Amino acid sequence: MQLNNLNFNEDDGFMSIEDLRALRLRKKKIESDKKARQYILDINQRYRNMSARKSNNFLRNMNPFKKAA
Repeated sequence: MQLNNLNFNEDDGFMSIEDLRALRLRKKKIESDKKARQYILDINQRYRNMSARKSNNFLRNMNPFKKAA
């Protein structure tokens, strides 16, 4: 039985136990992949915000009229 990975609205009534297990595992894997991608996206956004703040502070602190100590 050929299953579409993105179509979860299939009729489960005529599937064998092995097919049901495989479908359930595939669904769990897709959900865990989504959570992992979201986690990585959150980390990347926080890193981008931190690095943008650092670069803005560096440029702001670089005053050409300030005396060197």
